[in-house]
Amino acid sequence: MTHERETATVTGDRSRADVLARLARMTDPGTDDLTRTLDARAALDRLSGPALLVDLDGTILDVNDQVDGIGVDRALIRGRALWSAPIWANGDASSTLSPLVEAGAEGRAGQRTIDIGGAAPRPGRVSLTPVIDDSRSVAVLLVELRGLADSRETDALIQATTQALAAAEDIFRAVAEHTSDLVCLHDPTGTFTYVSPSCRRLLDIDPASLLGTHPVEVAHTNTRDALVQAIHDAGRRGSEPTRFRHRLRHRNGSFRWFETAITPILEPGGAVRQLQSSSRDITEQRETEQSLIKQAFHDELTGLPNRALLIDRMTHALAASERSNQPIGVLFIDLDGFKTINDTLGHPVGDTALTKVAERLTAIVRPGDTLARIGGDEFLMLCAGTDGARGATAVARRILDAFAQPFVLEGREIEIGASIGIATSMGSEDPDRIIENADTAMYEAKHEGRGRFAIHNETDQSLALERIDTEEALRRAVHNNELRLHYQPELDLESGRIVGFEALVRWQRPDGRLVPPGEFIPLAEETGIIVDLGRWVIAEACRQASLWRVYRTPEQEPVRIWVNLSARQLGDPDLVPFVERTVEAAGISTDEICLEITESALMDDAQAATEQLDELRRIGISLGIDDFGTGWSQFAYLQRLPLDVLKIDRSFVSGLASDHAAATIVAAIIDLAHALGLIVIAEGVESEDQLAVLRELDCDQALGFLFSEPREPAAFDHALNSN
Repeated sequence: MTHERETATVTGDRSRADVLARLARMTDPGTDDLTRTLDARAALDRLSGPALLVDLDGTILDVNDQVDGIGVDRALIRGRALWSAPIWANGDASSTLSPLVEAGAEGRAGQRTIDIGGAAPRPGRVSLTPVIDDSRSVAVLLVELRGLADSRETDALIQATTQALAAAEDIFRAVAEHTSDLVCLHDPTGTFTYVSPSCRRLLDIDPASLLGTHPVEVAHTNTRDALVQAIHDAGRRGSEPTRFRHRLRHRNGSFRWFETAITPILEPGGAVRQLQSSSRDITEQRETEQSLIKQAFHDELTGLPNRALLIDRMTHALAASERSNQPIGVLFIDLDGFKTINDTLGHPVGDTALTKVAERLTAIVRPGDTLARIGGDEFLMLCAGTDGARGATAVARRILDAFAQPFVLEGREIEIGASIGIATSMGSEDPDRIIENADTAMYEAKHEGRGRFAIHNETDQSLALERIDTEEALRRAVHNNELRLHYQPELDLESGRIVGFEALVRWQRPDGRLVPPGEFIPLAEETGIIVDLGRWVIAEACRQASLWRVYRTPEQEPVRIWVNLSARQLGDPDLVPFVERTVEAAGISTDEICLEITESALMDDAQAATEQLDELRRIGISLGIDDFGTGWSQFAYLQRLPLDVLKIDRSFVSGLASDHAAATIVAAIIDLAHALGLIVIAEGVESEDQLAVLRELDCDQALGFLFSEPREPAAFDHALNSN
């Protein structure tokens, strides 16, 4: 083998063989990292010439003492690529050494001639030997430098270089002793090796106490990352200074701002010998800058953002709303009768009133929203991520409720009212135009009697009021017997018998219109009405199950009624006791009423939902997943939930007869469900072709318009009687 042939070239020297054996143990998993590192370093030091240990990518892992003899600080080359180490005369030996490393990684030894760097470059030979471990694989690469000039010549060169650097340092220190800036020297890691006397004046810290410490120990938490990055960059950018701003801790605990430049000081071979930093105190300059920024973008009296800052934030909010398809709401708030306060109590009291109004409004603002004062007694509130006029009107109501409480001014209670104009927008509409719309609506509110709000967009206003009316009517409907249950039968595909019904709620409005669930269930979910509505549905389904018992012989399995549970209902702590009481009151068994949830209902709080389902299963309620494939579509959770039934969403069933991919997906779902012991029900079956495919795929049950549309319960009495 190649490994054996090449390794044999180094076995003649017994001590050299020992070195390679010790290096091979670097990959021994039974040895800890520290032990491996120490063994490798000891092995390298046994070699007579400069040597480096390199991984298969060319990164230098360690070097021996002999490398110091060629004028290179070995602490500065660990972790660098072999060809970019400050050893070679041309500074980048990639074209020469990269092929050598690639060959070594494949188990082939080799050597190259290359100029070794320093004050007097001289030719040398790089010899690379792959180190083979016990598994006959290349563990690491041993790189040796041979044929160098006499070490005495090197020592003399190093001594001359060191003397020159020492003289330069003496000059540097003489200058640094008299500068007003904070001037420091650091080792390549950033640790202080010299701190100028100005440290005592700038930070009230003894310079000697910082020696041997790292600057991060006196840096502000928020600027430590910038400091560490600057030190890192200074070691990579040659002689280019690295500039940044950061904060350092004063002895009294405060923090001062500094503008710092870090410059690397290089060895003759190009390696970083140390770093020099010069820091200028810019605390007063920074405070002036921040003060000017605040004056430019904030109201002087209340400290709130002003119109300029509000416009900027509106611009960003509009761009975000266009991406998220969620409109923003802008509320123009004008104080009612504020001029009277100024005229009767004076402007100082008026200013106090404005600050108290600002504080009360600030308590209402949600995180991410903006409250601004745009002049006089006018405020603007930007509400991002609203659902149009309805969300903005909810905020307006909270503001009016807050203003219902009087303000205490000069020891007396003063009532201050507010009129609010609302404008909504989404997309690239001009912010100034939106503010104008809100301003117009505010005057409409004042015209209608003050202490109220108005919506600028007539369509939005109509929809918002209609939605509010619908919400109130729906609350009454739950208690006024306006709800109805329609039922859609589920058939067993083998026997053709009706085995269950899906209960679907309808709203019978007083005007006779039958409202489908899609028009009011989302509103019920959003407002919390769904909890009471859901309880009514469960109770009515249990009542109907008791009536249909007359069509069942003692030996027949019960016809189950499936009721959908929402996420809000799953969060109801009284859900399980309510179901248990309702089933018992109806005189039916728990296997006659079944509950189904959508995948999305589990996403809000999967852990709490699972606990509720476990409790329902404990009392004997059968459980199913509805519309499978439209939510998570993850199979893993099916095994964790206490389920009995899986209902395949109609979007998959609709393509069964014509779409091979849909049929493949449905087949996979059925097979997995059966493997988990679940009954599979296909929803939305509308054609004989779909039914035929479902039977071929061994689907258990189905429902859809092919069998029957949802109807009132009496429509199925005859079918159940002959079931």
